[in-house]
Amino acid sequence: MGRRLTLSFDLDGTLTSNHFVDSVWLEGLPELVSRRQGMDLSEARRICLEAYEKEGPSSIRWYQLSYWLDYFGLNDIEPAGLVSRYASRVELYNDVLPVLGELRSQGFPLVLFSNAARHFLDVEVARGGLAPFFDQMISVSDDWGMTKAEPCAFLRLKHLAGGDVVHIGDHLEFDYLLPRSVGIQAYHIRRSEGPGVEGSLNNLREFAARVKGE
Repeated sequence: MGRRLTLSFDLDGTLTSNHFVDSVWLEGLPELVSRRQGMDLSEARRICLEAYEKEGPSSIRWYQLSYWLDYFGLNDIEPAGLVSRYASRVELYNDVLPVLGELRSQGFPLVLFSNAARHFLDVEVARGGLAPFFDQMISVSDDWGMTKAEPCAFLRLKHLAGGDVVHIGDHLEFDYLLPRSVGIQAYHIRRSEGPGVEGSLNNLREFAARVKGE
């Protein structure tokens, strides 16, 4: 397909498991709410989950830890400190480094394109040793002030790439249906049990084979 084909990768659920991010949102923040408000941890977790779901993943607030700390009256807590507490839980999928290295060596420009806020993305990149593989690493929520739920995010990515883009990610709507709706080739990766589509990929090696035309 040639060197002008830019390959775009989602982060959480695609390159890394959700263990790290879930630890912050489903463990760390509820524990702080529990202690601050003097309630049972299970009740604090329920309150957090209800608040998250009410906002929804299409909203930029979903990804902004500083917003949620303020929302729960915890604005004296530094987001970076809370995130770093769970940095040891960052887990790369086994195929990530070999496939990224292979694609990089063949001249494909690689872009990390994630809704994750910088507090999360930078930790995952550092812990996973991902930086050498990517030409650009974009936190759509922090760097661009939007989310991948907005078609203009993918159109901006294509303009930035200066050519055709192929994207892969685990979110059926944001990483597959939406980019395809604006003319960007996209693949859905199904790392675990969850919704899929005909043609969903099981791993990055299948993706590499597709983009190389094998």
